[in-house]
Amino acid sequence: MKILIFNQKGGVGKTTTAVNLGLGIARFAQQSVTLIDLDPQTHLTAALGLRAENLSWNVSDWLAAERTPQPEVVAENVQLIPGDWNPHSTRPHRATLAALTDWVIVDAPPIWNTEVATMMAQCDWVLTPMEPEFLSMQGISRLLQRMEAEAISWQRLRLLLCRYDDRLVVHREVRARLTERFGEQVFNGVIRNNIRLAEAPSYGQAIFDYAPNSAGADDYQALVMWVLAAKAHLVQ
Repeated sequence: MKILIFNQKGGVGKTTTAVNLGLGIARFAQQSVTLIDLDPQTHLTAALGLRAENLSWNVSDWLAAERTPQPEVVAENVQLIPGDWNPHSTRPHRATLAALTDWVIVDAPPIWNTEVATMMAQCDWVLTPMEPEFLSMQGISRLLQRMEAEAISWQRLRLLLCRYDDRLVVHREVRARLTERFGEQVFNGVIRNNIRLAEAPSYGQAIFDYAPNSAGADDYQALVMWVLAAKAHLVQ
C-alpha cells in the first residue's frame, strides 16, 4: 500500500504522522516499510536521527534513477530514502513506487507542484493531517480541486485531525462537519495535543519508543490499526 502524506499548510503534523505511521506499521504488523522524504526541509530525515547534508545518496538520486539505491535502514523493517536539502529547481522523475516494500509512505512538501502530483497519482491514499479549524476546511476544498484537475480520484483522500482538544467547541464542530461530508474517509479517532509527540523527534525516535504510555502513542497506534484494516479490506 502506498500513502502520500500531504497538506499545503505547513506545521500540521505531516512528518510526525509519517514517522509514527511508518514505524508503527513495522512494529505492529511486522511488514516492511519505505519512508520517502520528498520535502527539501528534510524534517523526516532529521526526525529519524540523520542529517541530510551528511549523506551521500538522497531522494533526488532516487527520483533520477541514476545511482545505485542506498536507502538508510532506520529501524527493523524500515528503510528511509532521505531528503535532499538542496535540490535542483526541477528534478527528473523516473522512479516508481511499485518496486519498493510492502508499504511506502511519502512525506511531501507543503506545496503543490508537478512532483507531488506525479507521486500522488501512484498512491492508494492521500492522507491529509489537518488542524481542526474552519480555515483548514477551505484548504481541503482547494486540494480536491487540484486532485480533480489531475484526474486523481477523491476517493483516495483520507483526513486526519491533529492537535485535537475535545474541550474546544470549534474542534468538535470541525470534526462533525468533516465526518458529515467525508464519512469513512475521516480517521475515526484523532491525534490529541501531546507534548511527547513534539519531543520525540529530537531523540530520533517514534512515539512508541520515546513515550509508549502517552496519549500520543495511543492515538498513533489507533491510526496504524485503522490503516492496516483498510489495507486488509483492499486486498479482499
